[in-house]
Amino acid sequence: MVALLGVAGLVVVIQNRRANCAAIPLLTQELLPNAELTPGEQPRMPDGWSAAAAGVELQGSGKGFDYDGNGRALQLIGIGNYVQTPPIPIQPGASYCFSGRALTDSDKRSATRLRLVFAWRDAHGQPLATNMSDWQDVALWQSDAPPVDWSPLRAAFVAPAGAATLFVQLQPASDDRVYLDAMHVRRTTDHRRPTIEPNSSSIVHRPSSIVIQPWPNGYRAALSFSFDWETTMGGLIHSRSDDPNSTENPEARGLRMREGITTTLRLFKPLGIRATYYANGYNFLLGNTERRQFMDNPTYKWASKANGWPTDTWTSTPWFAKDPYGVVQSEPGWYFGDLITALQDAQQDIQSHTFSHFSGGDANAADWRSDLLTWRAVAAERSVPPARSLAFPWSRSNGMSYADWDALEASGITSVTRTNWNPKQPQFHLVSAEDPHCRPVPGHERILACPDFYLHSQETAAQALKLIDRTIAVSGTIDVWAHTEEVTSPEQIAAWSQVVSYAAGSRDAGQLWIAPLAEIADWQAAVAECKIEDVEWKNQIDPEILSFKVVNRSQRDLNGLTLTLPFKPRQMTINGDILNSPLSILNLPAGQTVEVQAWPA
Repeated sequence: MVALLGVAGLVVVIQNRRANCAAIPLLTQELLPNAELTPGEQPRMPDGWSAAAAGVELQGSGKGFDYDGNGRALQLIGIGNYVQTPPIPIQPGASYCFSGRALTDSDKRSATRLRLVFAWRDAHGQPLATNMSDWQDVALWQSDAPPVDWSPLRAAFVAPAGAATLFVQLQPASDDRVYLDAMHVRRTTDHRRPTIEPNSSSIVHRPSSIVIQPWPNGYRAALSFSFDWETTMGGLIHSRSDDPNSTENPEARGLRMREGITTTLRLFKPLGIRATYYANGYNFLLGNTERRQFMDNPTYKWASKANGWPTDTWTSTPWFAKDPYGVVQSEPGWYFGDLITALQDAQQDIQSHTFSHFSGGDANAADWRSDLLTWRAVAAERSVPPARSLAFPWSRSNGMSYADWDALEASGITSVTRTNWNPKQPQFHLVSAEDPHCRPVPGHERILACPDFYLHSQETAAQALKLIDRTIAVSGTIDVWAHTEEVTSPEQIAAWSQVVSYAAGSRDAGQLWIAPLAEIADWQAAVAECKIEDVEWKNQIDPEILSFKVVNRSQRDLNGLTLTLPFKPRQMTINGDILNSPLSILNLPAGQTVEVQAWPA
């Protein structure tokens, strides 16, 4: 080979192979333990490999897919899941490359993405630093249109000082089923700086002396109150078996849903609280005497007894077939269009609970697009703006494909709640009230998933009070919710009154920001795009002055932006003007930069 290529040519070949994490005979060594995926004590897992949750298992010969011909590959399912390699001994300062192959055979015919996470640990096994790759495409296999090849996966990073061990995680961006094979780790000469995902808590940063606080006006945490608000034609006639009120008359429930508007507004008005009402499409109608056919009146084969419905009725019955084609006056439980003005006059927020109250994880991307577009069009008839926030019916976010999330993002959805919480399905969890923070949806980081807590009784009211205190302690976010029909009995109203009054007290004490969920999520996303730059100390006639710039790269005005400085300031100036508002709280318009000077007290 040397005779044919010459020494220089051989060097180029070696460099190219290193850059692509390929093996170089006699020069490179496989560093990944059990790269062959040999089964261990657990027959469904390769020895030494691990996962965050169920949904990861070894696919043996004759089952699933195989890339490298050894009859084995790994299956990965769940957006809240990951595959993790065995520990890999490494040397600090050296470059390491991971390579592999991936394929999806999504039931929804959706391609997806993965990212690689390098988790470095020190000699004592303690976390040291984390690097993340970009999201990388995973090809879709279809029996009628198989891809030419599996998608390549690759990332390379330099081990930080003090690192002794490397774990590589493969994290998915959807619930689509993915197969992984031909995975290797080798030394390389090629690497790059990590791509830092927005709001990623796994990236190690050096602390800054100036901190932008997450919430406005000095509040320590954020809370939203919200309601799933459904007509009889909404979720009530389509109820699943796990709905606690599924055996009750749906029309009687619709009337309770209507009554809940009056009772909840009565709770909020004296305290000046704005909540979110997650509405279905029939909530905007004054009737349907013209027999409009929404979304082409679909039939959903997944709405079966085997999939959680009481009967198989809806597998063959069009979704809106039960519409009485009346008006509000004759069918007040079926149409709520007359209630929209009351919510608007009270400055309450109206967002999407889907038009059809379908199962989001079972629906496909075309269903989502049709539903979101129809909700927007019908809401506009009552002067309700396009939805930015969505609450999943029945918390059925499990099963969401990458294409489904694309549909939500394209529609302008920037926050979601009521995501999957089933403790038996942690692989589908995006957030949890146990860790009350909104988190970016993997692969669709412009959408924040926010945790929620279901308040429906005196017992859950006591839990909610403790959760509010914990959320304040961790500077987090929580959404407290119920169906509007669950704030109608004296006991329910008493439970909600207790929690709402407690939250208002925390707000009045300067601890808790209470706002609609869409506004909280939009604030968090905007603050993530706000940066501190050009920090320096200046010696003038007075003692040292701290000078810096605050840059708002978002499209939102940040009024009440709160800073924490390394000292208590006696005076601050913004672009040379003395700050008259409380010190360290400023207003920063969208896209603007301000120069700040602060004098220590």
